[in-house]
Amino acid sequence: MSWAQVRDDAGPGSMDGHGKIDSDAEQGSSAPIEHALSPYLTIQKAAACLRSFYGDPVNRAQLLEEIGRVVAAHKITLLSIDVFDTALLRSPGSELGRFWSLSKRFHETLPASANGPDPSAEDAMLVRIAAMRAAYGMQRHSVIGSDPSLDDIAGTVCSLLNRPDLTEHYVRTELECEIEDVTLNPLISEIREHFPSLRTVFLSDMYLDSRRIGRILTTKSDISYRPKVYSSADGHGSKIGGGLFDHVAKTLRVKPNHALHIGDHLEHDYRGAKRRGWHALHLPLPDEELRERRARFAGTRAEIIALDGGFGHECRFAP
Repeated sequence: MSWAQVRDDAGPGSMDGHGKIDSDAEQGSSAPIEHALSPYLTIQKAAACLRSFYGDPVNRAQLLEEIGRVVAAHKITLLSIDVFDTALLRSPGSELGRFWSLSKRFHETLPASANGPDPSAEDAMLVRIAAMRAAYGMQRHSVIGSDPSLDDIAGTVCSLLNRPDLTEHYVRTELECEIEDVTLNPLISEIREHFPSLRTVFLSDMYLDSRRIGRILTTKSDISYRPKVYSSADGHGSKIGGGLFDHVAKTLRVKPNHALHIGDHLEHDYRGAKRRGWHALHLPLPDEELRERRARFAGTRAEIIALDGGFGHECRFAP
């Protein structure tokens, strides 16, 4: 059983508990019935990738129209936007690929030290898997749906490598990799322009805390202030579990039926919001990009020979 399965909100195979389930089910008819006929959904699912879809001003105009319709119909005062693959568009890889890139860079940029042996990229990859499993396993008695923090994961990684002195370097390397992997969705700036009076926040089910996600958003955007971010790593629950939506509504004193959340994940961003009384729009990953990410996952899995030992069964596909 993978560590994601210790949470009742995550599906099998998700390496970090995001609930990106390793199943073909999401590739087919994942569009919510309520707006399955929305023009943007058909076009988005058939696009080559998220970056090409959002790069087309016609597609963005359709989305802005759809958002405006919901805002007007339900007197929306709060717009909540998912972070990864919505506000920030990832490259077409996989979670395993990102961890492998991190492990290689971590090894290549190790500072000179006499504290112990320099871990290889393969060593770093294997202990990342072990650290993730341990971190999510120990979350059972915390707020339901919350994610462990990157600090906890990095600390375990470097302890297992017998190099606790490298923890800060590991965290810094991961953030650098995350920043390089994403681009800002051009839809975000247009939302600000079209709905200037609408309060906008960002939500993420992620082991990166809100401060670090805010830093990534600020780095990739042209705004001079740090956006308001809420993360499941902050200890207030998750989107899929509902606690994060409840926390945001309570903190910002917004009634759920006046809040709208948009995001790519059917369970976390659409159904999770709906279950808490929010309005929601589903902005799915295109089928072709999902296939490309699966193909790249297979390539990465084959490249890491060390996984053939005992960790291979832990590594299932997660976008």
